[in-house]
Amino acid sequence: MRNWIFNILLIFIFSYNNAQNFIFKAYVDQNNISTDDYIRFTIESSERVQLNNLQFSDFVIKQGPYTSSSSQTTIINGKFESKNEFKSTFIIAPKKSGRLVIESIKVNFEGKDYQTNQININVSKGQIKNSTSQPKNRSNNSKLFAKITCSNFNPFIGESLIVKYKIYQSSYHIRNLEITDYDLPMINDFWTELIEPKNKQWKEEQEIINGISYRVYTLKKEIVSPQKSGKITIPSFEVATLINRDFFNRGTSKLIKSNQPTLTVKKLPSNAPKSFNGQVGKNYKLSVKLSKQELNVDQALDLEMTISGNGNLKQIKFPTLTFPKDMEKYPEEVKSKIKLSENGVSGRKKLTQLLIPRFHGDYEIQPIEFSYFDITKEKYQVLKHPGFKIKVNKGANQNISQDEDITNYPSNMMKNQQEDVEIISNNIHHIRNKTVLYDFSNPIFGTRMYWTIISSIPISLVILLLILTNKNKFTDQEKIKLKKIIKEVNNGLDKLNENIDQTESKIFYQEIYRLWNIYLVNKFQIKLSELNRGKIKDILIQENISKENVELMDKILNNCEMSQYSPLTNKMAKETLLESQNLIKNLEKNVA
Repeated sequence: MRNWIFNILLIFIFSYNNAQNFIFKAYVDQNNISTDDYIRFTIESSERVQLNNLQFSDFVIKQGPYTSSSSQTTIINGKFESKNEFKSTFIIAPKKSGRLVIESIKVNFEGKDYQTNQININVSKGQIKNSTSQPKNRSNNSKLFAKITCSNFNPFIGESLIVKYKIYQSSYHIRNLEITDYDLPMINDFWTELIEPKNKQWKEEQEIINGISYRVYTLKKEIVSPQKSGKITIPSFEVATLINRDFFNRGTSKLIKSNQPTLTVKKLPSNAPKSFNGQVGKNYKLSVKLSKQELNVDQALDLEMTISGNGNLKQIKFPTLTFPKDMEKYPEEVKSKIKLSENGVSGRKKLTQLLIPRFHGDYEIQPIEFSYFDITKEKYQVLKHPGFKIKVNKGANQNISQDEDITNYPSNMMKNQQEDVEIISNNIHHIRNKTVLYDFSNPIFGTRMYWTIISSIPISLVILLLILTNKNKFTDQEKIKLKKIIKEVNNGLDKLNENIDQTESKIFYQEIYRLWNIYLVNKFQIKLSELNRGKIKDILIQENISKENVELMDKILNNCEMSQYSPLTNKMAKETLLESQNLIKNLEKNVA
């Protein structure tokens, strides 16, 4: 009985997911042809549907439909994922030249209508009438290209937007694509934050552009925030690729270059409130809490202020807090819980302030105000929190009346009070109860103590000299830290050397790349977000590193990047490891 119920639930889950995620689309293999050419037109859906009496006003069906189907079900961490794919392919030919249209295809699935997008096709005259037109039109078909996309081309100063670096590969024309080299640019005039993929590599996607289906490979995603107004151009990037290489074919090398998107950054309005400190985003909230509002003198009091929302939270500045003079404050503690995703930067920052009142009475903490620019409403928003009133009572030691006779208290209480008195100056001290006298009638000259002191003087001088000559080794914390890091990197390389035959090529190069990142960031004080091959090359040249070592560094990083797309041999892995060990030794010799 339980098995029947479980199976019914599974069927319900699968049917519900299929209904919710139904996919229906159409695409072609090319959109610039001549009247002598044919087009491969494919209709794809996630469930089997009926395609009855398909007709096109501008095209004639020559062959088809050719149908195919595939199904895949996975269970990851208890989560069911089912993927079905049904394809119907037609070979069609144009009836005439000009700008023709493949009309939308309509179907009904579970009572709901779906339709594909119409596809525009540019058709020129064939070879019979114009022999030069066909190669010209064929060359316009983009089978492989690189592209930089932005989530917003008209942001405000400080507004977060998503920038993606992608490679598009035509599904029909390119069987196999290998990325041999690429160099992503550094963006000036932006605050940038890299989005890390979950499995250390972005998932391959599919997009339809102008009716053509492309496989999309994402190289990098980052959150950027413009720091000035006006027009800012994101520089293009180049990718070296190898196309259609297999056992029988060496493949074709091709260098592709991306676009250069230009953003028009708007200034913030001039009517900013006084409490505005540059925060730009949306859905901000301010929360202020006090651990207690009534306490005794010298008791601790915690004030917590939390700001949450979607925006440039890493650059947030908390409002300035003013406290009464008689309330002692300790260094504040700031904790962050910030998430980076394709939705931007979100999370919260919390400030904790420890306060201790030293005198009794009534205290007041002034109201707190925080403001930001809301990108959805396009105006400033002010968040306010009312102030606090705090009542501080006398402590236990302050409850003794000054009119009472002090002799009425026990002697042990008087002793404790005497010991607790704070000495403010050296003019007045407690009266000493015991005095110890020493006999100095016998001289020290010639005794064992005398010769011990005399012999210790040169030893002390030698120790002092050693300390002074090696002062930098003991006081330069940065050098000590760097030595520890270099030792960790070398240990990591040694460990890789021990397990190189059992380590997968991709994981091996990821570890090599990680160790080099640690070394370069700490050795040359480079920010991790700014670390790229061009930046590293420039710094090594500035440090007068030899040309051979600079080229060797670039080769190692190139191998690390290549390994993420095509496996490298075990021999190349051993060479890369040996080159890394030798290069670190050379850099340590030449760079102070």
